[in-house]
Amino acid sequence: MIRLADRDILLKLSCDDPFYTRVMSLFESYGAGYDFVGFWYQENEGEVSALISRFEDKFSLYLTDGAELEETAAFLSFQGAGSVMYNSRYGLDIPYKREISGQALRYKGEIYNSDIEIYLPDPKSLYELIKACESEIFIAPDYMMFLSDVTHRSNLDKCTISAARVGGALASSVMTVSETELAAILGAVCTHPDYRRRGLSRELVRDLSSRLTQRGRAVYVFSASDNNTRFYQGSGFEIYSGFTELFF
Repeated sequence: MIRLADRDILLKLSCDDPFYTRVMSLFESYGAGYDFVGFWYQENEGEVSALISRFEDKFSLYLTDGAELEETAAFLSFQGAGSVMYNSRYGLDIPYKREISGQALRYKGEIYNSDIEIYLPDPKSLYELIKACESEIFIAPDYMMFLSDVTHRSNLDKCTISAARVGGALASSVMTVSETELAAILGAVCTHPDYRRRGLSRELVRDLSSRLTQRGRAVYVFSASDNNTRFYQGSGFEIYSGFTELFF
């Protein structure tokens, strides 16, 4: 049975898993009082077996071994999901148009302090950098949605951004796209094409991951390509699990 979830229900499965972090961070950032977000839980034999969150039409799942996957797939179809992301250990039998799969990696590196100057860029410049780094597996979000979300989460201390300049120009960035007291997920790891092969992304990723680790948080990143996975492994990360993102 799938029902609406509140904070107490979500906390029953509290952990530093990255898929749980996606769900809980969204709740802690927005709660259940907005039309564009939603939160549900699945109960199986009296136990919470899965958590589901929605941001616009993008769904995230935190599944346990007790999850009823057939019911979950039917629920996503009924809700008109545009996409869903989950641990690839669990398979969903649901028609889709496109699939992205890859690795979730966890930072296991040593404490690291970068020598490069790190600063906080303005949201517009950050978005322009992200837009310049689009690819087949990385599509920049809508600007107004990005601006609203980053501003809102920053005001709640749920978004940490680090960036580096070259000659006064924003050259590279990394930010947390999800944060809880137990874990953080990195995203928007971008270096402008004009400033690549200087080690800027590696410096920013290692520095921010180290700082978050010192605050007692597990640090994760999702990688959808072998090149990116090797980059993160060379930056102190180890593979935690696989992930799948389906687009309907």
